[in-house]
Amino acid sequence: MDLQDIKSKIKNIGIICGRFIFTYRRYFLAGCIFLAMVLILFLGTSPKKEKESVATKTTVNATKDFKKNSNKELEALINDYYIAYADGDTETISSIATPVCDQEISYIKFYSAYIDSFNNIKIYTKQGLTANSYLVTTEVELKYKDIDTAAPGLDFFYVETNEDGKLFINNIYGSFNQNNNIYEMDSEVSDLIGVFIRQQDLLDMEADIQDAYTKALENDSALNTFMSETLPAAHAQWHTDYDAEVAAKEEAAKKAEEEAAAQAEAEAAAQAEAQEEANSYTGKTNAKANVREAADKTSNKLGSIKSGVAIKIYGEEGDFYKFDYNGTKAYITKDAVTLDSAEGNDTATEETNTNASALAEGTEITLDSTINIRSQMDSSSSKVAVAYAGEKVTVVMSYAEGWTKVKYGKKEGYIRTDLLQ
Repeated sequence: MDLQDIKSKIKNIGIICGRFIFTYRRYFLAGCIFLAMVLILFLGTSPKKEKESVATKTTVNATKDFKKNSNKELEALINDYYIAYADGDTETISSIATPVCDQEISYIKFYSAYIDSFNNIKIYTKQGLTANSYLVTTEVELKYKDIDTAAPGLDFFYVETNEDGKLFINNIYGSFNQNNNIYEMDSEVSDLIGVFIRQQDLLDMEADIQDAYTKALENDSALNTFMSETLPAAHAQWHTDYDAEVAAKEEAAKKAEEEAAAQAEAEAAAQAEAQEEANSYTGKTNAKANVREAADKTSNKLGSIKSGVAIKIYGEEGDFYKFDYNGTKAYITKDAVTLDSAEGNDTATEETNTNASALAEGTEITLDSTINIRSQMDSSSSKVAVAYAGEKVTVVMSYAEGWTKVKYGKKEGYIRTDLLQ
């Protein structure tokens, strides 16, 4: 919600138009979290009937007279917050006021550049929803850099006690979240604050601060110019810059995600290609055949190949071999290809198989080359796995037929014995 939207909303609230328009505007111009702004937010809505009983229950706490704070821990908490805010120390603010969103952090860093200090801080409290919580109102004088006169104002904090018994500012009920609706508010606390901001003692305090603020503007033209011209223009520029920064971050994140996905896809493709290359074997065409774009006789024809041409085969898809066709992966019917005798590094002549020496059971062998592990003692049987050079297999049993049963990881299959020697 930008400054113009806020002004428009305030004008529609007739019952508080005269008193609070200027104060609500001052939150965005001066950056103080004025309590009147919270009043406008809550009176600008119509509570549901089912919420009335909750508000009634909490009225007792909210309508008690202000107490000037005597809690040293609370005093230190509020003072630490103001010191950190003036310094733009968002790390400290985040440690004592939680949660603080990225947008508010950006705003604090922008706004603190104009702040010299928060002075003459007076703290008043009423009991919050629980015994260990507080509705806190502070009177402050905001001293801007290079401006002689300080701007008086009111702040609101909702302070609670954490599990360790330490006080903290529940920033969900701070005015930044009230305006931007970044975090969802608890309805009981919201109802309590709605009762609290309607009380006469608070309205009287706000009226006094309003008078003091008006006099400060009248007595210091530099403060008046700063509040009416300099700060509004700076706020508008911050809003524009922040929106642009968020958009740029979203675009960069989207681009990084797309690049990561493209890289992962390229790596997967390269890995698949490397695996295909490692598992490749050779053959020769035994007849002239058409070369297809896919493993389908009706797919696009890329050309034809003569009989007697040696080809590199990358695998099987149905009735087709996938092979290298002038640097392109293409398909040829199996009927047109005769595999070489050493197909897949696991086919050999009967003589070689017979002469292969048996291997002792349990022998662990490191492979010198990539080898297909077959489901049966037959080079045309299906593959159980592909073992790569440098990997190890364990001998289960060697057979006279020239094959050895091996264990490869959790799988078992057959490798031609002479390839293991």
